[in-house]
Amino acid sequence: MKWLFLGYLKYATFYGRARRKEYFGYFFTQNLILAFCVLLDVASVGVHNFNITDLNASLLWWGMTLLPSLGVTIRRLHDINKSGWWMLINMIPLVGGLIFAVLLLLRGTKGGNRFGCDPKAIFSRSI
Repeated sequence: MKWLFLGYLKYATFYGRARRKEYFGYFFTQNLILAFCVLLDVASVGVHNFNITDLNASLLWWGMTLLPSLGVTIRRLHDINKSGWWMLINMIPLVGGLIFAVLLLLRGTKGGNRFGCDPKAIFSRSI
Protein backbone atom coordinates (compact mmCIF):
# COMPACT_ATOMS: atom_id res chain seq x y z
CA MET A 1 0.00 0.00 0.00
CA LYS A 2 3.01 2.28 0.43
CA TRP A 3 3.19 2.80 -3.33
CA LEU A 4 -0.21 4.55 -3.27
CA PHE A 5 1.30 7.47 -1.37
CA LEU A 6 4.89 7.55 -2.68
CA GLY A 7 4.00 10.29 -5.17
CA TYR A 8 2.85 12.50 -2.30
CA LEU A 9 5.82 11.65 -0.08
CA LYS A 10 8.27 12.53 -2.88
CA TYR A 11 6.25 15.59 -3.89
CA ALA A 12 9.15 17.73 -5.14
CA THR A 13 11.53 14.99 -6.30
CA PHE A 14 12.33 15.27 -9.98
CA TYR A 15 15.22 12.82 -10.06
CA GLY A 16 15.25 9.05 -9.79
CA ARG A 17 12.73 6.59 -11.12
CA ALA A 18 9.09 5.66 -10.44
CA ARG A 19 7.55 2.27 -11.19
CA ARG A 20 4.23 1.94 -12.99
CA LYS A 21 2.68 0.90 -9.68
CA GLU A 22 3.78 4.15 -8.02
CA TYR A 23 2.67 6.30 -10.97
CA PHE A 24 -0.78 4.80 -11.46
CA GLY A 25 -1.35 4.43 -7.70
CA TYR A 26 -0.65 8.14 -7.31
CA PHE A 27 -3.03 9.15 -10.08
CA PHE A 28 -5.72 6.75 -8.84
CA THR A 29 -5.72 8.34 -5.38
CA GLN A 30 -5.43 11.84 -6.84
CA ASN A 31 -8.44 11.36 -9.12
CA LEU A 32 -10.44 9.74 -6.32
CA ILE A 33 -9.86 12.78 -4.11
CA LEU A 34 -10.55 15.11 -7.05
CA ALA A 35 -13.89 13.39 -7.68
CA PHE A 36 -14.76 13.89 -4.00
CA CYS A 37 -13.82 17.60 -4.32
CA VAL A 38 -16.08 18.00 -7.37
CA LEU A 39 -18.96 16.38 -5.45
CA LEU A 40 -18.24 18.71 -2.55
CA ASP A 41 -18.26 21.72 -4.89
CA VAL A 42 -21.55 20.70 -6.49
CA ALA A 43 -23.14 19.96 -3.11
CA SER A 44 -22.09 23.35 -1.74
CA VAL A 45 -24.13 25.31 -4.31
CA GLY A 46 -26.66 22.76 -5.50
CA VAL A 47 -26.92 20.98 -8.83
CA HIS A 48 -29.27 23.53 -10.39
CA ASN A 49 -27.17 26.55 -9.41
CA PHE A 50 -23.80 25.00 -10.24
CA ASN A 51 -21.43 26.98 -12.44
CA ILE A 52 -17.88 26.16 -13.53
CA THR A 53 -16.64 29.02 -11.33
CA ASP A 54 -17.88 27.10 -8.26
CA LEU A 55 -15.08 24.52 -8.42
CA ASN A 56 -13.25 25.99 -5.42
CA ALA A 57 -12.25 22.76 -3.64
CA SER A 58 -11.35 21.10 -6.94
CA LEU A 59 -9.13 23.97 -8.04
CA LEU A 60 -7.47 24.06 -4.63
CA TRP A 61 -6.75 20.31 -4.81
CA TRP A 62 -5.50 20.63 -8.39
CA GLY A 63 -3.15 23.44 -7.38
CA MET A 64 -1.85 21.50 -4.39
CA THR A 65 -1.10 18.41 -6.50
CA LEU A 66 0.44 20.09 -9.54
CA LEU A 67 4.03 19.79 -8.29
CA PRO A 68 3.72 16.15 -7.10
CA SER A 69 2.05 15.23 -10.42
CA LEU A 70 4.93 16.70 -12.40
CA GLY A 71 7.44 14.95 -10.16
CA VAL A 72 5.93 11.48 -10.38
CA THR A 73 5.44 11.83 -14.16
CA ILE A 74 9.05 12.87 -14.70
CA ARG A 75 10.26 9.98 -12.53
CA ARG A 76 8.02 7.59 -14.48
CA LEU A 77 9.61 8.76 -17.74
CA HIS A 78 13.03 8.31 -16.15
CA ASP A 79 12.13 4.67 -15.44
CA ILE A 80 11.86 4.03 -19.18
CA ASN A 81 15.12 5.96 -19.74
CA LYS A 82 13.42 9.04 -21.20
CA SER A 83 13.93 12.65 -20.20
CA GLY A 84 11.14 14.55 -18.44
CA TRP A 85 10.95 16.76 -21.52
CA TRP A 86 9.02 13.93 -23.19
CA MET A 87 5.95 15.29 -21.34
CA LEU A 88 5.81 17.97 -24.03
CA ILE A 89 4.72 15.32 -26.54
CA ASN A 90 1.22 15.93 -25.12
CA MET A 91 1.19 19.21 -27.03
CA ILE A 92 0.86 17.35 -30.35
CA PRO A 93 -2.87 17.30 -31.12
CA LEU A 94 -4.61 13.90 -31.08
CA VAL A 95 -1.59 11.57 -31.26
CA GLY A 96 0.53 13.23 -28.56
CA GLY A 97 -1.64 12.04 -25.69
CA LEU A 98 -1.81 8.54 -27.14
CA ILE A 99 1.97 8.30 -27.53
CA PHE A 100 2.41 9.64 -24.00
CA ALA A 101 -0.02 7.06 -22.59
CA VAL A 102 1.89 4.26 -24.34
CA LEU A 103 5.17 5.58 -22.92
CA LEU A 104 3.75 5.55 -19.39
CA LEU A 105 2.58 1.95 -19.80
CA LEU A 106 5.98 0.65 -20.94
CA ARG A 107 7.95 -1.57 -18.59
CA GLY A 108 10.88 0.22 -16.93
CA THR A 109 14.42 -0.56 -17.96
CA LYS A 110 15.95 -3.46 -16.04
CA GLY A 111 18.87 -2.55 -13.86
CA GLY A 112 20.26 0.93 -13.51
CA ASN A 113 19.98 3.57 -16.19
CA ARG A 114 21.20 7.16 -16.48
CA PHE A 115 18.51 8.28 -14.01
CA GLY A 116 19.25 5.86 -11.19
CA CYS A 117 18.88 2.32 -9.88
CA ASP A 118 16.00 0.04 -10.76
CA PRO A 119 13.20 0.84 -8.26
CA LYS A 120 11.85 -2.69 -8.60
CA ALA A 121 15.14 -4.14 -7.38
CA ILE A 122 15.37 -1.60 -4.53
CA PHE A 123 11.78 -2.32 -3.44
CA SER A 124 12.24 -6.11 -3.46
CA ARG A 125 15.42 -5.82 -1.34
CA SER A 126 13.63 -3.72 1.28
CA ILE A 127 10.93 -6.36 1.93
